[in-house]
Amino acid sequence: MAELEWEPRLERTRAEAQAFAPFLGRWTGSGHAHGEKSTGELVGEAILDGSHIEVRERVDGHEDRCLYRFEVDDMSLRVMHIFAGGTVREYPVERTPSGLVWITPPSEPSVEWHFGSDQLRCEVRWPGADQPDVTMSWTRA
Repeated sequence: MAELEWEPRLERTRAEAQAFAPFLGRWTGSGHAHGEKSTGELVGEAILDGSHIEVRERVDGHEDRCLYRFEVDDMSLRVMHIFAGGTVREYPVERTPSGLVWITPPSEPSVEWHFGSDQLRCEVRWPGADQPDVTMSWTRA
């Protein structure tokens, strides 16, 4: 890739990664997961020259990593979800009026994030469920 192509691409990915800026910083969380009370911590950090936002989430000893980015080739927001068991999934992400939603296959849980000025809320709903199976509220640490 020529230098002239690289800089505009990097600028574009940085600008579009701002959709994930609400994750940046340290957060403490509480809520419910599968009928049990849950607590956790979440850390969001800009990495790779600001073109990706890494989110490290630990809830009740279970750790997930997410890499959020803008894919220039198809002009989409994306998340790579890495979790226990050597599992890696990648999904498109869409903006909503209050945050973001992962576009997951019908057989997988949906993930929706709601952003406030000093609060994040995550809801995870398994297929066919009337209510979220996981609801976590996060406040700045």
